[in-house]
This record gives sequence, C-alpha cells and structure tokens, in this order.
Amino acid sequence: MEEDRDRTLCIEIPPCLVQKEPGAPTWTDTSNLNGWQITQPGQTTLHWEGTIDLSGYARDYKTFYPQGGVIQRGPYMTDRGGDGSCLYTVISSVPMNALDIVAQLVTGGGLGFINSQAIGAGGLGTSQQNWETVIFAESQVNVSNSNIQPNTFGVQQVIERNQSGSMAPTAAQVLYAMVVFLPFAATDSITVLIPASRVILPGTMDQEPELEYMMRLSRSVQLANQV
Repeated sequence: MEEDRDRTLCIEIPPCLVQKEPGAPTWTDTSNLNGWQITQPGQTTLHWEGTIDLSGYARDYKTFYPQGGVIQRGPYMTDRGGDGSCLYTVISSVPMNALDIVAQLVTGGGLGFINSQAIGAGGLGTSQQNWETVIFAESQVNVSNSNIQPNTFGVQQVIERNQSGSMAPTAAQVLYAMVVFLPFAATDSITVLIPASRVILPGTMDQEPELEYMMRLSRSVQLANQV
C-alpha cells in the first residue's frame, strides 16, 4: 500500500485586546496582549510571531510541497475610535523582522515585493526578502462598518483582501509565522480586538532524490543569509 503523503500544516494565532485613552501615543492597558507584542515602544502597531516545527520531516530528508493557503478567523474585529487597519499574515522559511514588515507595508510593499526607495533611504525595512522564502502571505484591510448605527464597539468590515507568496517547496526544519496589525489612525483608537485565527497550508510531504534535496538545502541557506 502506497504511503499517504498528504499533509496539512496549521498554526494557531491567539486573540488580542488592547485599550488606551483617546490621543494617547500607545496602548495603556496591555493585560490581554495574549502573546502579541507592541512592535515599537511608544506606538500602536502590534505583532505576533510563532513557528511551525518540521524537524521530524527534515530528519527523514523530506520536502514539503504546499498546494494552497487559507486563513480562518474568529467572528469579528473591532477598532473603537479608529479609522481602520491592515492585518498582515505571513509564513516564511526564514526569520522575519516586524519593524521591517511595518516599514514595507506603510510604503506599499510587503515581504517578497520590491521595496519603495524610501525604505532604503530611511534605513528601514533592510531585509529585502526573496519572494521564494515567502511561502504564503495575506493582507486584510478593515474599516468601520457604516451599516451599524451607532457602532459603539467599532466593529470592522473587510473591504480588501490580497494574497501573495511563492508556494515554493521547502526542506526547512522550521517555518516562521508572523501577524502584523497596522492601525490607520493610531492615536484615535481606544479599544482594539484582534480575533483568533489559524493559518492552514495543505500540501504533500515527499522525499526528493538526493541531489535535488541537497541543492534545495543549499539554496535555502543562501536565501536565509541574504535576509
């Protein structure tokens, strides 16, 4: 009987609730960060990071071939007092820097895309990541739901969702996950609730011929050193 090679990778991302006074530069109630972090001290951008362990497969010299990607999220997101936000989720075969991602997002880019000239000029977003290492990414733009009057809790609705990423096969021992929350009107926000989510990557796990596998490992190391 042929071995079942189908595999589904999944990583769970916890919810986050932060609060502050109107006009305050950063969150003052962070008791429910729940594993999330304030990306830059004194500001309101948030991020969460985690990993997917593939070391067991790597020991068997197996390669993961992604066949797609999907994000499942909790029922709603709120941004009371704010104008909306961008929620950016990415799975990478190399480590990531949250500050670099924020700099790329605010100038119209993202991991694996060509960065704006302003990035280099400002000394920001220095990890111009090769698109091959970005396995899967999704950006979601949220704004206040005008159909709810009054919208006391600032319930958000999704107006745009875009996906990117190479879906390239990987022999990495670890995949890195990061979610970045970028508010559009940072000082106006009073309460933000980011719902729980999970990233699901269906695919197959198979063993490549030795030469192809060694070349893939070598390429992975080269790309990681370029970040």
